[in-house]
Amino acid sequence: MNFASPFKKISAATALVASLGAASSAWADITASATTSGSASAYTLVARITPDAQYLGRGKLYFVMLHGSQIYVLSETRGFLAYTGGEPVEYRTITQATETITVQGWNTAAQAGASIFVGYGSDVMDMLNNGKFKLVATLPAAPAPAPAPAPAPAPAPAPAPSTSHSAHNGTYMCYDDYGRSGAVTATFTASRAVIDTTRLSTIPDYTYNLPVTNLVYEPGVTFYTNLSFPLRAVGLDLTRRSTYSLVIVYQASAYSTEISYGCAKR
Repeated sequence: MNFASPFKKISAATALVASLGAASSAWADITASATTSGSASAYTLVARITPDAQYLGRGKLYFVMLHGSQIYVLSETRGFLAYTGGEPVEYRTITQATETITVQGWNTAAQAGASIFVGYGSDVMDMLNNGKFKLVATLPAAPAPAPAPAPAPAPAPAPAPSTSHSAHNGTYMCYDDYGRSGAVTATFTASRAVIDTTRLSTIPDYTYNLPVTNLVYEPGVTFYTNLSFPLRAVGLDLTRRSTYSLVIVYQASAYSTEISYGCAKR
């Protein structure tokens, strides 16, 4: 099985999450602002951005929503899209000295507390590397639900079935692209992976302890990552479709070479 494409998406998405998560309106140097009105179920947001003159007619305008670890981008023609890595969809090409983005009648209940960023650049890396984005709004909290009537007593639940992740616990022999090898011991649950990486000589960490991520999806595969650089990521193929059902990745920065090992269970 080829894990390369999902891990490239995780790397790109990690760069975007890390940059947006660290941003604040205090250091962003672009001219941008937003006005909001309405309730969480019928929200209106009007953002205004003044790009640098050299981007007129060729730059891209971005509208990004960060909700927890999930990123959404807004396209003028396609609406909101979940971001899964690579170059995100722009809102539109910059054509005016001052651009306006208006979202009306927006039911934001499912995205309560999300951060709204606007920005611009020749592409998303230009936007991130040069600080050409700004936090302009935080979506309102959802209204408290009405109290529900007390439910009737329920029968005692049946014991939960054991998760299939634990069947993959144990020792693996791992190999990189250059024939270097080392053994690891791994423990998995549906929400976390813990791996002793002491014997993987090219990875500078002795232990991976990573939460599950929902940034990418591939049937039968669970991905775990720390969502920051240095990037530590793990892919576990629950279907045992290939010899190497475990992949371990390390990447120091968005610009460094990815180190990866394919691992087979002993």
